[in-house]
Amino acid sequence: MKKCKYENITIEQAERIIGTGYITELICDADSRTVNINEDEYLKVEEIIKETISDVKRTLEPVIKSLSDAFGTLAETSRSFATALVGIAESIARNLSNKKITKRKFIKLLQSQGIQRNEINKIIKNNKEPYTFYRYYNIVISYQNKTINNKNDRNNNL
Repeated sequence: MKKCKYENITIEQAERIIGTGYITELICDADSRTVNINEDEYLKVEEIIKETISDVKRTLEPVIKSLSDAFGTLAETSRSFATALVGIAESIARNLSNKKITKRKFIKLLQSQGIQRNEINKIIKNNKEPYTFYRYYNIVISYQNKTINNKNDRNNNL
């Protein structure tokens, strides 16, 4: 006899066990507070469960393998795509960093980003660096960061 304690089984579980048709009787022993199942019936159910699990495993194994292969191919493709994008970005950055622009164009680009003339004059005063798109980009980013920090400081002071 296989034994199970009362606290480990619910009425619904007991009903489902009987409902399978493999277990014909559950013997409830109130003195020892256990539910007993015939050993032969228990072994039969255990064998059926093992067979079912192996069938499911045999069925799903090729599917899982093909999915694994597909995800591997996808990962490899995305890795090569990312490498290509990095190469393109580096190429664009190299071209932009070396591309020189006129002082007037540099000033107009800074004005288009909302930087005031006094700030621009401070930037170009005693200039020794060439005017490039890369330098323009760095100035705009630093200006935007300063603006955000100033707004945060004002909000914190209120």
